[in-house]
Amino acid sequence: MLVSQNEKSLGWNESMELLFGFAGGHLHTRMFQTMMRFSICDLLEDGPKHYSEISKIIGFKDDSSCYRLLRYFVPHRLFNESFTEVGVFSKTPSSTQFSKNGALKNLGFYYSQDHHYRMLESIPLTVEMGKTNGPSSVGLSNFWEFFEKSSQYKELFNQAMKDYSSLIIDKTISKVDLSPFETVVDVGGSHGLVIGSLLELHPNVNGINFDLESTLNASNEKYQHPRLSHIAGDFFKSVPEADCYLMKYILHDWSDEKCCEILKTISKSMKPNGKIIIIDLILDPSNYTKEAVFKDILMMHFFDAKERSLIDWQQLFEKCDFVIDSINSSVTPPLIIVSKK
Repeated sequence: MLVSQNEKSLGWNESMELLFGFAGGHLHTRMFQTMMRFSICDLLEDGPKHYSEISKIIGFKDDSSCYRLLRYFVPHRLFNESFTEVGVFSKTPSSTQFSKNGALKNLGFYYSQDHHYRMLESIPLTVEMGKTNGPSSVGLSNFWEFFEKSSQYKELFNQAMKDYSSLIIDKTISKVDLSPFETVVDVGGSHGLVIGSLLELHPNVNGINFDLESTLNASNEKYQHPRLSHIAGDFFKSVPEADCYLMKYILHDWSDEKCCEILKTISKSMKPNGKIIIIDLILDPSNYTKEAVFKDILMMHFFDAKERSLIDWQQLFEKCDFVIDSINSSVTPPLIIVSKK
């Protein structure tokens, strides 16, 4: 069999990086989850520590196993080990992101926690059959049933989504112009952080944070603002009347058919000349990101849903009698503004 020049030029080290990156995923996730569960990144925020000290703090029975756990993440640039004082570890910019001082602690814990790990065992069947097997593989009828089974999981999900919202606010809030509207509904807004933050920038706009009653009740830190109302409901049945609707990472949770149901529900309540502002990923075949393809597989496996390319979005809106007015791709995720035909 002929071997291409590119294949020949791929050296041993690079080949091993690929091998351990692809085949070591199970181990990698479990090691990361262990590190997150004991908040080891937090312990290094106030200065370097010897592994024996860290082992004592977190209660490991064997200091050497703690050393090996920390050492595992050195090549991944999560920690540094001293060259002159072997066994002394210090933080890196990456580890700070997963500490109490960073933005990714809840997200890291959420994506690596046990429920997801067990569900991902059935990924090969989902890929083979083209239909989600994630929830059913752990005895659930759908992903959202996790909330009914575990209040701890529900709280972790809410905290992770709050952190996602904070990251999005930092990157995109200045690009969202609500000034033309009187009332804006954040559809599936959970704690109301996004719409509440937007109201701070738009003094003439009223906001409604709309989500399931169980979600609103589960959020202990609902955003408080004199022009913000928290209203419970089901977006498959009805939504409050408004001239603008905001949806952040909502439609990627649903199939095209379900998305059409949501959009048609909104269409019934939308005032004339109303708009929908969608904050969601757009898959770019010329520049796939790890985040985009990672989430796409999760959407397929957990929800029978997907991340969408520009063509996918256009086809979806066409089915639902909507049209794209504009796309702002200068921020990540992009802002898609649509209106009724």
